[in-house]
Amino acid sequence: MKTIAHKIFKNQIARNAASLSVVQVCRKLIPLVMLPYLAHVLGPTGWGHVAFAQSMGDFIALFAEFGFVLSATRELAQNRHSRETCSVIASGTLGAQAILTLLGILAAVTISTWVPFLHDHPRLLIAGLIYGGAQGLAPMWLFQGLERMSLSAALEVGSKLFALGGVFLFVHSASDEWKVLAFQGLSPLIASIVGIWLAHRFLTLQMPTVETVLRALRSGWSMFLLRSGIAAYSTANVLILGLFAPAAVVGYYASAEKLAKAIAGLLMPIRDAFYPRLSQLAAHSPAENQRLTRISAMIEGACGLMLTLVTFFGASLIIHTVFGKTFGGAIPILQILSVLPFILSLTDAIGFQSLLPAGKEHLVTAAILGGASVNVVLAFIFAPRLGGIGMAISAAIAEVVVCCILIWIVSRTTNLFSRRMVQPDFAAMARAAVEAPARTAK
Repeated sequence: MKTIAHKIFKNQIARNAASLSVVQVCRKLIPLVMLPYLAHVLGPTGWGHVAFAQSMGDFIALFAEFGFVLSATRELAQNRHSRETCSVIASGTLGAQAILTLLGILAAVTISTWVPFLHDHPRLLIAGLIYGGAQGLAPMWLFQGLERMSLSAALEVGSKLFALGGVFLFVHSASDEWKVLAFQGLSPLIASIVGIWLAHRFLTLQMPTVETVLRALRSGWSMFLLRSGIAAYSTANVLILGLFAPAAVVGYYASAEKLAKAIAGLLMPIRDAFYPRLSQLAAHSPAENQRLTRISAMIEGACGLMLTLVTFFGASLIIHTVFGKTFGGAIPILQILSVLPFILSLTDAIGFQSLLPAGKEHLVTAAILGGASVNVVLAFIFAPRLGGIGMAISAAIAEVVVCCILIWIVSRTTNLFSRRMVQPDFAAMARAAVEAPARTAK
C-alpha cells in the first residue's frame, strides 16, 4: 500500500490533478463565501446587474482566450521536448491574446452605447471591461501545456484570496456593485503579470511576430468555434434572459447557474490533469491513449453522477445556505440545472478527451454548434414565457443534445466502446494511471 501511494505521488498526472484540485476547491469555496455576502448586500436585483455585466466580460474573455487553453496546451504538450519550439508557440499565443483582448474591449464599448443597461451604469461597464480583459489575458494554457500546474495553482489561489478580501472590505451596499467585478478583474490581471514573468524561468519568451501570431490564431480557430458554441448556451443565457425578464429573475437564474457550474467544475481537475498526457499519447502511443481515455471516462462519469444526485435532492438547502431565503426563486432552476454535472462529465470524458487530443476538434465543434443552435432557438421560445425556468430548460436540453452527438461520433470513429469496457479491469486501470508516464518516457 505504501509503495502504491509512493508511485501515485511520483506520478505527474496525480500531482497535476492535486494542484488543479486545490484551484478548483478555491474557485468553489471562495464564491460560497462571497456569494452569501453579496446576496445580502446587493439583493436579487443588484446581483442581476452584476451578473449581466459579468456575462459581457465573459464574452470578452472568450474572444481573447480564442480556444488557446485547448490548442496551445496541446501544442506545448506535444513539443515540450523542444524549449525553442515551445518558446515560439508561447510568444505567438501571448501576442495573439493581447491583440484580441484590445479588440474585444473596443467592441464591447461600441455595443454598450446601444444597450441602455450598460450606458446607464458606466462604472459597472468599466469594471466589466477590466474583468473581461484580465480573464482573457490569463496564460493558463502555458502552465497546463508545460504541466506546471502547481505554479499556476499558487498564482490563482493567491489572487482569488486578494479579490475576496477586497469585496469584504469595500462592498457594503447596492451602489458598490461595480466593485465586485473590479476586484474580480484585478485578481486574474495580477496573476497574469506574475505568471508571464515567471514563465521566463521555463521558456525564452520573445517579441511575437506577425507570423507567430497568425499561426496561433489559425491553430486556435477551430477551438474558438468550439468554445463559442459552448458560450452560446452558457454565458449568453444571462444576456438573453436579461432581454425579457426583470433584474431579479436574472439574479435568480444567474445564482442557480453559477452554483450548477461550480459544482460541475469540481470535475475539471480530472479533465485538465489527463488532457496534456492524452494529447502527448495521441501523437506517440495511440494504444496507451485509448487506455488512459477509458480510465478518465470511468472516473469522471462516476463523479458526475454523484454530484448531480446531490445537487438535485439538496437544491433547497444549497440555495438557502448560500444565498438566503430571498433567493427561493432559484431553487427550481437549480434542480433543472442539476443534470449538468453528469451530462458534462460524459461530454468531457467521452467526447472531449477522445477527440480533442487526436486533433478531431472539427467533430467536437460540429456537436457544440448543434447544441448552441438548439439552445438559442429554445431560449427565445421559453425565456419570454417561463423566465428563468425556461432558460434552464433550454440550457439542459442543449447540453444533452451535445452529449448525445459526441457519444455517437465517438462510437463511430474510435474503439472506446469496445467489449473490454463491459467488464473493466479496475486494478489494471489503476496500474495504467500510475505507470503510463514511465512507459511513455521509455
